[in-house]
Amino acid sequence: MEKYFIVQGKGGAGKSLLAFMPAEKYQDAVILDLDDAIQSTKQQLDRGTFMEFFQSIAVADHPLYIADLGGSVSEQLPKFFAPNSLQGTLSLLQASNIHLQLVCVVGGGNIFKATMTYLDELVASTRGAIEIVVAHNGMYPCTPSQQEQLQQYVLEHTLPLIPFDLAEDKNESAMRNIETVMKDGQGLASVSPLYRSISWNQLKN
Repeated sequence: MEKYFIVQGKGGAGKSLLAFMPAEKYQDAVILDLDDAIQSTKQQLDRGTFMEFFQSIAVADHPLYIADLGGSVSEQLPKFFAPNSLQGTLSLLQASNIHLQLVCVVGGGNIFKATMTYLDELVASTRGAIEIVVAHNGMYPCTPSQQEQLQQYVLEHTLPLIPFDLAEDKNESAMRNIETVMKDGQGLASVSPLYRSISWNQLKN
């Protein structure tokens, strides 16, 4: 059973965009907006709440789940893993035969520092025990200096780095279409302006 959590504590970095990009190709995948599901914007998630969440995911009978954790939930995930909850989570995943992959979105420009700080917190809290993939949002291009820092970081921590982006014109209509689908609960296969410069198999391999 495959579970992909799209994470980043910085709002607007592109988590929802990346979570919904595979919808055209993997129409049988379950796409979850967990920011709304957990309702954590104004309250702290305690250890019990997170464990209940992982348990509910564990018993769900579906081969592929792709979840947008949202900024508020993502922000608390490293705090959940450290210091005592990581081993319990690993035991639950192993017992349920679940492969969990955390896909951390990063961007350049004025969001580089915030997104990289979150990535570093996530890496430190999981201590190499949970697979992390770094996904660079091309809508926020890196400066040469930022690109060098990003490359050095992923090499140092042996993390895969993948790019993703919208169509080359980055038209705003595509983003509005995605927002409408998310708000209205429409079928995701109808989101046609998306351009997949990322292959979802890159996340699975």
